[in-house]
Amino acid sequence: MRYAAILAGGVGNRMKSAHIPKQFLEIAGKPIIIWTLERIMKSALFDEIIIAIHPEWNEYLKTMIRDRDLNRSYVKVIDGGKERLDTIRNVIDYIDKTHGVNDSDKILIHDAVRPFVTDKIMKDSMDALDQYPAVVAAIPATDTMLWIEDGTKVDSMPARSKLFHGQAPDSFRLTVLRDSLDSLSDEEKETITGTAQICLTKGIEIHTVPGDVENIKLTSDGDLMIAEGIMRERIERDK
Repeated sequence: MRYAAILAGGVGNRMKSAHIPKQFLEIAGKPIIIWTLERIMKSALFDEIIIAIHPEWNEYLKTMIRDRDLNRSYVKVIDGGKERLDTIRNVIDYIDKTHGVNDSDKILIHDAVRPFVTDKIMKDSMDALDQYPAVVAAIPATDTMLWIEDGTKVDSMPARSKLFHGQAPDSFRLTVLRDSLDSLSDEEKETITGTAQICLTKGIEIHTVPGDVENIKLTSDGDLMIAEGIMRERIERDK
């Protein structure tokens, strides 16, 4: 089975304009999370799409999906957890309960607020799992990067040619992700900031597939303005 999991459990407050969770804010006349869901659905790469949402917004999302005629049998909405790791655990437990976890299963984990993911990124990610246990989309760093240990003093300037910006999706052989998550200590869990880091912490090799400069994560009001322009340009181009 090929699964896509959309993580939408957050209720972040970095968008000053947000009166609801940012994944429900609109760009180009449609909620961000719906753009993301439609993008993944249209790829036709996945047997099941699982959206893990904050429990208080579960029914709200289900209604939104029904109202837009996106309530396909392969689109499932489940409760997310308190933290990102808890949400991923809920996704894996749901899969295990409904289908069982098999050695051949693959899972792509994506952020609800990255609506510009491309078919190529998703296909490349799934194909790469035939060779590697875990992959992440990445793009080369273009700015000069500074290493600062403390305060404002620059300690070093790492070679830009070796630095990349990690994006989502993160994709895994499902058993590898499950086993890595199961074996995290409480101390290790405190250090996890990204999904691929779950496996990296346990010594699993992480490989990359090319990301896309437009595959941005919408976390601030400025991001919304950029996303509005990108989406309207895409709509015009596709007419």
